[in-house]
Amino acid sequence: MQVYLKKHGTEFPLHRIQASWSKVDRKVTIEFQIQKRTGPEWNSDELFTNDWSKNWGLWNKDVFEAFLQLRKDEADIKAPYLEIQVSPLNQPFALVIQEPRKTYFPPKELDFKTEITELSTKIFAGKMEVLLPNELQGELLFGGFFSCLNQAPREYYALEPNPENSPDFHRPELFLSLEEHV
Repeated sequence: MQVYLKKHGTEFPLHRIQASWSKVDRKVTIEFQIQKRTGPEWNSDELFTNDWSKNWGLWNKDVFEAFLQLRKDEADIKAPYLEIQVSPLNQPFALVIQEPRKTYFPPKELDFKTEITELSTKIFAGKMEVLLPNELQGELLFGGFFSCLNQAPREYYALEPNPENSPDFHRPELFLSLEEHV
């Protein structure tokens, strides 16, 4: 299934973002493409590494993100979820969120691969493959796709943006079923 992310806020979007995904057992593959309509170069920093466990703060640069949650049933919004990100320089980040903004930690073990398939002044495209870690339990896949772009003003995109003025991706009640689209 292919989806397009929506920009948070009312200003004209400077980017067009599409994503698609598939799930086989516990392996989730996500492909994305970000098209820049106009604006500055990609906002990235070579100080970040290729080790997902060492890139705290990567979201302050240009990133594509996915939040993936396994639920026992549709109402199980308190289940932990995995946050994964990748930058234009193929720098990954991952974190298990137990309770948004309160309890989070790096997964004990994570099979997580990223690849940038195209990078130019106007295109940032890539692929993320992750084997959902043991911290996530359940049968139903829910989640969302997000992107943080530009230095100032920042632009925020989401599959299902929150209605408040400030963007907030950590809202499991807004996660969509990714099962019905697989």
